[in-house]
Amino acid sequence: MMNNEPARVSSEQENTGKKKDIWKKAWSVLSSHWGWKLGSLALAICLWGGLITQDTSLPRDKIIDNVRVSVVNATALRQNGMIVVEGLEDVDTVRIRASVPQRNYTAASASNYSARLDLSQIQTTGVQTLKITASAGNASQYGTVAEVYDADVTVAVEEYSTLSGVPVEVRFQGEVPEGYWGGTLTRSAESVDISGPASVVENAARCVVVYDQSALSPDRSPNAVNLPFFFEDAAGNQLSAANLTVTPHGQTNAIQRITLSQEVYYLAQVNVAADALVTGEPAEGYAVSSVRVTPQSVTLAGSKMAIEPYLAEGAALYPYEQVDISGQSRTVSQLLYLNTPGNVDYISNTAVQVVVSILPEEFVNMASGTEQNP
Repeated sequence: MMNNEPARVSSEQENTGKKKDIWKKAWSVLSSHWGWKLGSLALAICLWGGLITQDTSLPRDKIIDNVRVSVVNATALRQNGMIVVEGLEDVDTVRIRASVPQRNYTAASASNYSARLDLSQIQTTGVQTLKITASAGNASQYGTVAEVYDADVTVAVEEYSTLSGVPVEVRFQGEVPEGYWGGTLTRSAESVDISGPASVVENAARCVVVYDQSALSPDRSPNAVNLPFFFEDAAGNQLSAANLTVTPHGQTNAIQRITLSQEVYYLAQVNVAADALVTGEPAEGYAVSSVRVTPQSVTLAGSKMAIEPYLAEGAALYPYEQVDISGQSRTVSQLLYLNTPGNVDYISNTAVQVVVSILPEEFVNMASGTEQNP
């Protein structure tokens, strides 16, 4: 017997057919009326943009350059016996990406943010990698920092050391100009205390200041100059002072220069009057062979008014007394004090040594080429 009932369709085939019909209808909708669809999309974007613009609290990313970096906790690091000797030279500013509320988007600038490199991250000596962090000065106005570019900083760390009483040595260059005389040189520090990397501090033998005398003048006396200094080891090799803290010995205020001060005076070389050194006559049959004075001239230095009389031709200094050779038949030596001016600031000698040679007359005459009468 033949079965006349229609063949049944499985439920799985039925569902598959329905899905195909849905996709066909969706594609038909999407592929027709393009103008309306694009217009609707544009309208949606405009409406979304309008809503975003009206809500000024919504954040927007902004790239900000030249945010200044502060290096912090250097003192705490030194208290822990360590110091950074390399790697901080170029840590100045960074670039950041900030999430800024729209209302302050235009106004947000580098001055509204701060970055810091915290040296408390360092736990030991050697090469370390530190990270720069950043934040807004006022988070409610300028949002948050989402990223710091090139945030990693590699530094070299050494032990921190201190040395007390390093002597200050002045090295002279040039000469005091002709006609002038340089007085006593004073310095703002005779010795210094230094703190810094152990590799430098423990090898420091002297603190050196180079002093040029060629420009000295009594017209601006005292001559005072603030000069930089450097450090040397015992062998004369210059040491790096980049990471040193220097203070005058026993003081606490750090210095970068040492003050040198020197009085400068006018100068005169004045002869000692040779014709006023001897008095009296030697014993009968004896004569003066020679008179020697040491030194033959004296250096005077002082103000222009005090020195000017001694610059005149024929100016001389005289002793308070003379060598008395009365009745002498042999050489006489005596120290004579000079009658020196009281208004000068420097006198090289206040006394001269006078030696009077006395010989028998015949020897004196022979030496002078004088013939004796029979």
